[in-house]
Amino acid sequence: MKVCILTTVHDPFDSRVFHKEAKSLAKMHEVTLIAPDEKKRDKEVDGIKIITIKKPKSKVFHPITMWRVFKAGFIQNCDVYHCHEPDSMIIGVFLKILKRKKVIYDVHEHWPSEISYGWFKIKNKTLDKVIQWISLKIELFFSKFVDCIIAVSDSVAERFKERAKDIYIIPNVPLPTIVNLDNIGKDNEVVQMSGGLQSFHGVNENIVAISKVKNEYPDIKLKIIGNVLVDIDSMVKNYHLENNIIFTGYLPYKEMYKEISRGKIGFLTLKSDYYNIYIGLPNKLFDYMLCGLPVVASNFPEISKVIKEADCGILVDPTNVDEIADAVIYLIEHPEEAERMGENGRRVVVEKYNWGKMEERLLKIYEELK
Repeated sequence: MKVCILTTVHDPFDSRVFHKEAKSLAKMHEVTLIAPDEKKRDKEVDGIKIITIKKPKSKVFHPITMWRVFKAGFIQNCDVYHCHEPDSMIIGVFLKILKRKKVIYDVHEHWPSEISYGWFKIKNKTLDKVIQWISLKIELFFSKFVDCIIAVSDSVAERFKERAKDIYIIPNVPLPTIVNLDNIGKDNEVVQMSGGLQSFHGVNENIVAISKVKNEYPDIKLKIIGNVLVDIDSMVKNYHLENNIIFTGYLPYKEMYKEISRGKIGFLTLKSDYYNIYIGLPNKLFDYMLCGLPVVASNFPEISKVIKEADCGILVDPTNVDEIADAVIYLIEHPEEAERMGENGRRVVVEKYNWGKMEERLLKIYEELK
């Protein structure tokens, strides 16, 4: 089959879109990926044809991105459009009507809450509810016309269960072979990773928690991997943590995993600023597990389910800095228990929550679409 992947938001080399799904599909199918980027260009990478359309600098002009993705998608000779957001799904539905092709909607988020709070930063509760209601109605209406839905978790899939017959769960799990733990030494570091660190990632609470841990373990370090989108410099200075916080900035895919693997504990202390975060199952959880780190994580439904199943970490209230600090201190003072949790997490990822298993599921979905 000829597959055309559409995204209006994700980077062309996004972890799930390119490194996992596109590469897996390219093993059996001819794959084209259309995505926004800083420049318009066509190239082939790992057997995948990548077409980037120039994106405007402001979100106000996002409809221009949609139109450009639509035009690029329309001229493709494909059998299936694989769409990764509500607006690319809407584009896919129109292309289905015009070209009589099949459409897959790949749902990574609870988009109604993500659009309202995550994109537009709506904090007025009444307006937030209105935006979410409108977004949900639009998403559900157009989803009736897709051929199947793929979701990252049961919680994300929940809103479609009365609307669609074919719903498949493919979590955002890592590639099991990307990390080799041999000869990687462990530093006295707690690791926090994010593609773009914001306040809802719990960074402020984690800084306070590390300051409490420092009282007993002065050499403790918090390594922040990825770009930081909030101003935490003054907070670091106020708590005298200049020598305890390490910023790596953006790291390439494999280098990121090496840096995670050097740590001793992984932080996943997201705050439930909006619903999408609360029901989310972040790929960062599985990244920590794959790297053999015990995880200090928020006690949210999907995260808790995996942590309890694997027995690979400690669940905390992400707004309670004492709980976070106590969890870190416990893992430092019980190294055998921390190592056991880390090994449990890695084993469960290798055996169950890895992309090799999900690739089989994805290719089977496409086989059934024929």
